[in-house]
Amino acid sequence: MKSLTCKTQTTVLGFMCAGLLVLCAWLAWDYSSQKLHIAFAEDQIQIFSAMRTKALQSDAPEAASSLEYVVLYYPSGSKQEKDSRLDAMVERERARVIKEIIAYLCTKTGEDLGTSPDAWIRKYAKR
Repeated sequence: MKSLTCKTQTTVLGFMCAGLLVLCAWLAWDYSSQKLHIAFAEDQIQIFSAMRTKALQSDAPEAASSLEYVVLYYPSGSKQEKDSRLDAMVERERARVIKEIIAYLCTKTGEDLGTSPDAWIRKYAKR
């Protein structure tokens, strides 16, 4: 009777160890994936910042080209999972930079083509 209990306990402990190993592997995968997505988000935000700086130090055609780059650079859902928190953070930063570049273009050109980047890009971006 005692040996049956030891075998049962060994089997149960074996399954628990296997379950813990699976859980550890899943957590490691999830953590690595999360780190990668955070790195992507940081990269995207740095690119937006660099394009903003470049735009605010240039003429209208160059600023409009920077605006176009910000608009087209990895749209929502391409580097980040669509509607995730990181995607929302990246898209908020993109919208902020677009708004700042458009404000600069309004000041630089003396025109008001609205808040849509498309009109500014069509009129001023280098082709």
